[in-house]
Amino acid sequence: MLPRFLKPVSNWFRRRRNAKLAQLIDTLYDNAARPVKILDVGGSYNFWQSVANRHKCAITLINLEEGYRNLDPVGAEERDRYRLEVGDARDLTRWQDRDFDLVTCNSVLEHVGTWADMRKAAGELRRVGVRGWVQVPAFGFPLEQHFLLPFVHWFSEPITTWLVWHLRRDIRWYGWEGVRLNVTYTKPLSKGELRRLFPGDRAWTEWFAIFPKSHVVEW
Repeated sequence: MLPRFLKPVSNWFRRRRNAKLAQLIDTLYDNAARPVKILDVGGSYNFWQSVANRHKCAITLINLEEGYRNLDPVGAEERDRYRLEVGDARDLTRWQDRDFDLVTCNSVLEHVGTWADMRKAAGELRRVGVRGWVQVPAFGFPLEQHFLLPFVHWFSEPITTWLVWHLRRDIRWYGWEGVRLNVTYTKPLSKGELRRLFPGDRAWTEWFAIFPKSHVVEW
């Protein structure tokens, strides 16, 4: 969980990044003259609070069952914007090709598993969305943005696990195996890797000073 003092920084980056997403939504809404049908894979209410024109959207969230346990509370009117589905990013076969005007996926793809799992999830995102917006944390950023430790993601999984276990004692309640699994399922990506997952689509980088903070791919 992000420490309280870092949340304003994280929210500032999200608002800046999501201003571009809002522009895309405006374009889709104006062209269709109806609410934009969106699938948000691994999404949350909190993410959409920074998208000012979400009232122009009909949003379906899909998460693993445990992903809904800690959704931020919102009012009943806000909740009515969303349809909640339980499922896995690697298998979206309940929906047809190009079923959604827009697919979004924010800081989720790096958690689905192996490279093969990421490729499978990327293929499903690309299949069901006419347009897409996928964001991932950048491998090149010196601070690992999940464990909040510098450089640890640049080492092998055993070394990263050792460092996280010894330097983040506050998350030892997961147990060693839980920490090991968290390391395995936390894989920041390079821009080149994101491009390989979405060949031919436009990828761009969000910068923090001289460091890439995250990468976004659009189609």
